[in-house]
Amino acid sequence: MTEIDKHSLKKKNTIVLLALGVVVVCVGIYIWWTKIGRFYETTEDAYVSGNIVNVMSQVSGMVTDIMADNTSLVGESDVLVKINPVDAQLALLEAEANFASTIRSVRNSFASLEEQKANVDLAKVSLDKAEADYKRRVNLKKNNLISNEDLSHYESTLTSAKASYNLALKSYDTNKTKVDNTTILTHPDVLKAQSALKAAWLTLNRTTILSPASGYIAQRSVQVGQHVSAGSALMSVIPLKNVWVTANFKETQLGNIRAGQEATLNSDVYGSSVTYHGKVKGIEPGTGSAFSLLPASNATGNWIKIVQRVPVRIVLDPVELREHPLRPGLSMSVNVDTHNAGAPVLTSLAKSQTPWRTNVFDHRDDDVNVIIQKIIKESM
Repeated sequence: MTEIDKHSLKKKNTIVLLALGVVVVCVGIYIWWTKIGRFYETTEDAYVSGNIVNVMSQVSGMVTDIMADNTSLVGESDVLVKINPVDAQLALLEAEANFASTIRSVRNSFASLEEQKANVDLAKVSLDKAEADYKRRVNLKKNNLISNEDLSHYESTLTSAKASYNLALKSYDTNKTKVDNTTILTHPDVLKAQSALKAAWLTLNRTTILSPASGYIAQRSVQVGQHVSAGSALMSVIPLKNVWVTANFKETQLGNIRAGQEATLNSDVYGSSVTYHGKVKGIEPGTGSAFSLLPASNATGNWIKIVQRVPVRIVLDPVELREHPLRPGLSMSVNVDTHNAGAPVLTSLAKSQTPWRTNVFDHRDDDVNVIIQKIIKESM
């Protein structure tokens, strides 16, 4: 075989190999697209989301202490900020004095009622005597045994006794309505003063601001010496243990995405060396533009169709999240396995959701009840 023949054979073999390679690649692409690739939806438009718990002041006052700064790790119920308590302490002392004064005043009302009842009884005795004296004088007058002047005198006495009795009875009824069907401790005035005392005690306790959740401090804006008002945002607490991923899929990708599907994720922070595993928790009930501050107005002549994106929430494996923490706002790459696309599109509305709750604001009133019982004992 000549060199020309060898070169021609080698060239033919190369062409055949290239053709076979192209066929193999095309077959691979076809199999991937029809058998495997169509069961996966991928997006780069995904970001870490999390709860941002705002710490706010419930009372007004001057800030005296700040116990945590940005990036500090705090636990639930840890002290974050203290507000000058002097004004609240004075208000509490005033409420205690008012409560004691109210108890004594109501006690006096009950005692006065007994006194007025005695006055009514005394006026009734006087009235009965005046009526009896007048009746006897009327009989004597019939027999001309007394003069008209004497009869007129006893008639005036009877009229005066009736007026005194009616006055005492009305005074008794007036004061009786103020304490009727109550005791000293169940009297409305006493209950109102007691409520004001509890409110003053609660205000004093709220001068110490506690963390409503465990997490890391961010966005601290409060400064020592600053006067804050009730409702002012002081800082934020971010619980990094409970973050999730919000993946914004195109509306053309949502057809086979269902709650419960498996997903793999990669973060730009750790790169491809760390892969997270998660599950689709649900699909938001609207596109991003539907919830924007200024929704798009499509009823115009200049309408241009734009593919919308719908947020899909993906929860992460807590073990992987603990080993490689993520922070809200970080970019993620998401790949969802859509093999079980036969499941319902909407998750069941009856599915229970574990409620979020904090016990920080459940102020136990044992301490204020001790104060109340002490004042009652001293005032009764």
